[in-house]
Amino acid sequence: MIIAIDGPAGSGKSTVAREVAKRLRLRYLDTGAMYRTIALLALEAGLVPDRIPEAEAIAAKARIKLEPQENDLTRVFVDDREVSTEIRGGLVSQNVSAVSADPGVRRVLTALQRAQADQGDLVLEGRDMGTVVVPGADLKVYLTASVAERARRRQLQLAEKGITQPLDELIAEITRRDAYDSGRELAPLCRAEDAIEIDTTSLTIQEVIDAVCAEALRRAPQVARDDHAPESVISLKRRRWPLSRMARSPLDTLLYRVAYSFIPPVWKFLFRMKIYGAENIPPAGAVVLASNHRSNLDPFFLGVACPRQIHFMAKAELWKVATLGRIITAMGAFPIARGAADREAVRRAIAVLDQGAMLGLFPEGHRHRDGTLGPISPGVTLFSLKDGVTTVPAVLEGTERVIRDRLPRLPSVRVSFGAPLEMPNSDLPRATRAEIVGMRLEEALRHATSQQGDR
Repeated sequence: MIIAIDGPAGSGKSTVAREVAKRLRLRYLDTGAMYRTIALLALEAGLVPDRIPEAEAIAAKARIKLEPQENDLTRVFVDDREVSTEIRGGLVSQNVSAVSADPGVRRVLTALQRAQADQGDLVLEGRDMGTVVVPGADLKVYLTASVAERARRRQLQLAEKGITQPLDELIAEITRRDAYDSGRELAPLCRAEDAIEIDTTSLTIQEVIDAVCAEALRRAPQVARDDHAPESVISLKRRRWPLSRMARSPLDTLLYRVAYSFIPPVWKFLFRMKIYGAENIPPAGAVVLASNHRSNLDPFFLGVACPRQIHFMAKAELWKVATLGRIITAMGAFPIARGAADREAVRRAIAVLDQGAMLGLFPEGHRHRDGTLGPISPGVTLFSLKDGVTTVPAVLEGTERVIRDRLPRLPSVRVSFGAPLEMPNSDLPRATRAEIVGMRLEEALRHATSQQGDR
């Protein structure tokens, strides 16, 4: 299957294309990095701006090697020299449109891109993939977003690499580039007639990825067969508990499986529960579920809503009641002493993740019955940085009204599971990565809260 993703600078093409390729087990080709590399070499050779046509010879001779990464931009090499950082600098960004508009440069790189497409099973992204490079692609997608949003994304991307650039400069730069790319005579930026258009301004990256993958599977369902499906999907089919249809946890217990078989339907009926985004929970593998906190009953409602067992890190005070402590331990929870460095709790949390299970956390630390979101504990984000861990935000609404004036109530309860967080560049210092994850988690929780309010 060939998927062509086009769109202006900052619309999310690279991230979406990379993640779609990973999810569908297709190859990924970062064509923008190819043009940026030639622009860098042309600048170094003094060909910009007066001798750009000579860049065709450079393009023909350059041996460009692309190495896609899990959660970062493609690493780029020319011969044995890595140019990953240089090609994304300000000078290259200002001149890449002019270099990529040269007929000779485009002829050379288009031929290379088509050669990759001829091998099949490829996701390409750029500005003319669906109109020029692979007009016969199985799926064509055109991503767009407001200039202000694209500039903001670019600023965050640069900040992760330690580069600071004012937002107004980025807005002006993107506006100029849009005008140049759309108005150039050769292969202008435009939407293919048969492309689906997605405005990503108010969408999360995961929402865009989900939309593209859904359309790809609709058009070519064979990519979803077991011999091509991601291992997590295959694992899910093998690890369902027959009675409850729950995805088995590597650490689950008989008590949990039996309880999950009959309690969720009753609880969903009594509290008129509405559950959103359950498809965002990976069916297998290590997951950190980070939720807002409004009631002592929050773990119970999350457990009812989630298709997998959650192993909660809960306050140690709950174990003071012996019977309650035995029950919640049997249900997969374990204690943590608040206000102190509890190494045993950290060890157990890591053990949960190491075995591919799901760890439940309340990053605020304390309940906020008024519906506000408290500060995120930086320690929570450290679990998210562990290799192979997916972090999913969750928002609860209504649980704070179950007990009012010491009397039980039956309010409507809503649970929203957000899109998995995108992890920052692994080359950044650990403290910086933790800070970025904390900011993204807080933003995701606030976004999910606002979405609940709109429903």
